[in-house]
Amino acid sequence: MAGLAHDASARVGGFATGAACRVDFSTVSRPVAEIPVGLDPEGVVVDPHRRRAYVANSRSSTVSVIDLEGLEVVAEVQVGTEPIDIVFDEPADRVLTADARSDQVSVISAETLEVERHVPVGAYPSGLTHDVVGRRLYCGNSLGSTMSVVDLDALEVVATVDAEPGAGAVGVDVDRGLVVCVNFAAASATLVDAGRLEPVGRIELGTGPCAVGMVPARGEAFVVNSLAGTVSRIDLDSHTVVGELRTGQAPVGLTVAPAADRIYVTNRGAGTVSVLGVADGGAWAQLPVGGGPGGVTVDRHDGRVLVANAGSGTLSILEDLLAGPPPRPADAEPHPLVGRRLPEFSLVDLATGERRSSREWAERKYILNFFASW
Repeated sequence: MAGLAHDASARVGGFATGAACRVDFSTVSRPVAEIPVGLDPEGVVVDPHRRRAYVANSRSSTVSVIDLEGLEVVAEVQVGTEPIDIVFDEPADRVLTADARSDQVSVISAETLEVERHVPVGAYPSGLTHDVVGRRLYCGNSLGSTMSVVDLDALEVVATVDAEPGAGAVGVDVDRGLVVCVNFAAASATLVDAGRLEPVGRIELGTGPCAVGMVPARGEAFVVNSLAGTVSRIDLDSHTVVGELRTGQAPVGLTVAPAADRIYVTNRGAGTVSVLGVADGGAWAQLPVGGGPGGVTVDRHDGRVLVANAGSGTLSILEDLLAGPPPRPADAEPHPLVGRRLPEFSLVDLATGERRSSREWAERKYILNFFASW
């Protein structure tokens, strides 16, 4: 099931059909809703008590508020420019967004749905996580190569920690007092002591790391490497990568299930969510969602999976029907074009303005980079 292109297959009666495979998705998941939100939604978080979801729409510069019982958008909140990540601070009843192009964090009252404050942070903040007990918000600043630490009660920056280029996604292990800041451009993770707020280690990762999930009970973290198409398994005690998990095409988002038995990885290039076993590292399933999926979370009230789809401007809500590992793993299926001869094409050389033909590189290896520039 892995590698099935979401936009290259037709779906009939719960099945996906194509030249390469026929997969019965109804045995592993059940779609609940596909809700239109703003432009290029990225982050998503759930307020389990109010039964709401909040979706950060990066191109609309808004947060969509979704009623999870009525399955509809009930409000749109204007925040800073290009909100990417989003968290819900339950004790303070607030929603916070990382507004990348405004270099700030917007603070929204979950009661009034009004912006209470903007907190200036580093350059191009793109990743958030928080320690509810320690009352801290950690914000990875991609262009600043830093991580801002915000006091969640005072709503002010209390420290700025050096990271590396492309600092973004952040995870925290409260028991170990360890913060993991993932650096996209440097292909690394900066480990930070949560007490002293100083770097204490560095881990080399695969290319394009952009999301992280923590499993404190196992002393592990999982990091998505978007350009490598893998998930790195990190031992938090030895500060080393101890394994690599395969996922779908262009993975970008990750969350850990509440039971910590599986992780959900969104595959932007495939329009799917990979379900990977935490203990066995196995590919349990691939769940179809909307186009260009990014942020993913689980509603702990009912266990439903919520996915923000940047490509289709929607929020997918689905049920994972797997009680545990499947009888056999989700086998990788080759794309029907794999092994076929590349058709000839030509493109304009941006340096010279001349048109270049693929024939110039016949029988040679080369790379075509279609990765989104934002």
